[in-house]
Amino acid sequence: MRPARTALAITALVTSGLILSPTHARTPGAAASLIARFHMQPVPVEGGWFAQVQRTDETVDGAALPARYGNTRHPVSTAILYVETTIGFSALHRLKTDEVWHFYGGDPVHFLLLTPDGQAREASLDADNPALVVPRDVWQGSAPAGPRGWSFTGTTMAPGFIPQDFEPGQRDVLTRRYPASQRQIAALTRTGPVSP
Repeated sequence: MRPARTALAITALVTSGLILSPTHARTPGAAASLIARFHMQPVPVEGGWFAQVQRTDETVDGAALPARYGNTRHPVSTAILYVETTIGFSALHRLKTDEVWHFYGGDPVHFLLLTPDGQAREASLDADNPALVVPRDVWQGSAPAGPRGWSFTGTTMAPGFIPQDFEPGQRDVLTRRYPASQRQIAALTRTGPVSP
């Protein structure tokens, strides 16, 4: 989908009331309805469900990108819709590109961000804070923080996402590096198969 069509699709969702409608947000099974409506698929390893709404057909040669991309060709940009739940949360991971998160509805999203210099901070994505930039190389994990038990968000990345840019967090490694965040790390990592 082209960027202009993506923006129009999201605008249509907002104006239709589906995204921020309080009535829809309180409907049991609202997360399942979104997953079905947008034909979302489970996100391997990380958790949650996604639907790709944009992936440019134009690409950037790996030689033109910083060395961290390993000389691998990337789409110019990508955008997804994302639903996470208290069980299908976004497990700690890091990316090679800044990720811009957008809030569309459901519960606020609570983030744990672990920086390369050993710092930990928390952030929220919600109606009052509808966008959040997670810088590259920052460990990020998130989960809905509210009574509904689900959140509807989206992310954009440039250069666009490819699977090789994703690194899952390991509970024991992260706990050693960020001992003061042990409880949050345990809550945002998995030891078994992903349950979206």
